[in-house]
Amino acid sequence: MSDNSSYTLSQHPTGAQICTFANGLTVILLEDHSAPVVSAQAWCQAGSIHEGDWMGAGLSHVLEHMLFKGTHKRGKGKIDQEVQEAGGYMNAYTSFDRTVYYINAPSSGTEVAVDILCDIMQNASLPEEELTSELDVIRREMDMNQDDPGRRSARGLFETAYQYSPYRYTVIGYPDVFNRITREDVFDYYRRMYVPSNQFFVVVGDIDTKNILSQFSSCYANATFQPLAPIYIPEEPKQLSARIHAEEAPIELGHAHFSWHIPDIRHSDLPALEALAIVLGGGRSSRLHQQLREKQALVHAIDAWTYNPGKPGLIGVSAVFDGLRYPEVLKAVENQITRLIEDGIKAQDLEKAIKQFKASTLSSQKTMQGQAQDLGSSWMAARDLGFSSHFLEQMQQLKPEDLVRVAQQYLGTETQTVYALLPPDTAAKAPHIKTRSDEHPVETWQSAEGMRVLFKRDHRLPFVELRSVFFGGVLTEAPSLNGITQWMSQGLLKGTSKKTAAELMEQIESVGGSIDAYSGNNSFG
Repeated sequence: MSDNSSYTLSQHPTGAQICTFANGLTVILLEDHSAPVVSAQAWCQAGSIHEGDWMGAGLSHVLEHMLFKGTHKRGKGKIDQEVQEAGGYMNAYTSFDRTVYYINAPSSGTEVAVDILCDIMQNASLPEEELTSELDVIRREMDMNQDDPGRRSARGLFETAYQYSPYRYTVIGYPDVFNRITREDVFDYYRRMYVPSNQFFVVVGDIDTKNILSQFSSCYANATFQPLAPIYIPEEPKQLSARIHAEEAPIELGHAHFSWHIPDIRHSDLPALEALAIVLGGGRSSRLHQQLREKQALVHAIDAWTYNPGKPGLIGVSAVFDGLRYPEVLKAVENQITRLIEDGIKAQDLEKAIKQFKASTLSSQKTMQGQAQDLGSSWMAARDLGFSSHFLEQMQQLKPEDLVRVAQQYLGTETQTVYALLPPDTAAKAPHIKTRSDEHPVETWQSAEGMRVLFKRDHRLPFVELRSVFFGGVLTEAPSLNGITQWMSQGLLKGTSKKTAAELMEQIESVGGSIDAYSGNNSFG
């Protein structure tokens, strides 16, 4: 029998230590004695996208509400009492792919914080009466989300941008599914997902690594390695055409979100996409804020962002405006992106964006909680505790042309999603999203003999289509020669003076092409 309290310990260049126990549990520790405080965090790698047959029920979110309600050795109210007596603060959050519980406390309360987190991650009791009460709380949360135009429109964006991926389902769940769950359903999900190999802990602050590891060894001494069946998460297929959806609600201002699919956070284009979002809409000096709010007064608020879960995410623009100005906002956002691609980006704008990102990244690490959050997020994203630092280093190597390249590659109007939540009587027929292929007009060339050739560039797909058209057809046929145009058009494929029919077909099909003939009322070809 293996000793579940045994572990291997490795040092990371960040200064953190990674401890892996025989039962699959990972503990990440970082000593920081700059202040007598500690942040202890328990991460379960289970979120709304992992709920399987209960997709849309919000089971992960229910557990977020329930785990601090008691364990087999800590009854009702006991956890609250212990945390308060230790001078600490506890909270939790749920996302698509994770549920995180944390306690911040003076370093004198480290042992209590770690013991409580280890206890709830293994021994939550999920008392029936507390569950009934919390389910009502969540129902009120659902109602508030429906009434809040910002949250409702964000949900609408994900439901529109994602058609196959479970990221389209809201984390909190949907009433029709949520109202069917029982305590047994919640408990089964807890037992299945909250196994040591699907958890990790992060503890940062004024701690003693040796003592903390000893405590984890004791708390998880009876926890065995448990198999966790792989969960299939459908990938979102490539979006091939624009999606635009607008709906009305009893609200005063319009809320619109524009988004485009981007690769996962480990992709080499992500630093450039992050910088691009900052240049477009990161702060009051950004392009979108200055042009659409300050100069054109089209919007009340506007910003650009990236959403980077473990899987492919989104880059987007969000705006709040007077509902009747929706068509103008659509056009203005598209125009700004087009101008950025055509005019390029100034070096000082990129430099500013990098400084903004650096300041945001480093300022979030000023606290023990911020450092623990950064380590946990980096571990989730890439199993690399220095991932955020490496990401910043990659951003600092960017050139303006890198941002233009990714804008041109990812921000196509033909692959964008637009979702708008608008006041009553403002969501008339949604305006057509003009694709950039529309911006190439039809060009005409005519030979000296009178033959006209029409050209139109369209770079959305790597194809070329050729069509020859001749005036003629059924309406020009004499009654005695009815059907001759059809016969003649088919004869065009029977060979030429230089190539047989077989040679023609071989040559065309060898490059993946095809050829056909047609005959109509007014033309053939």
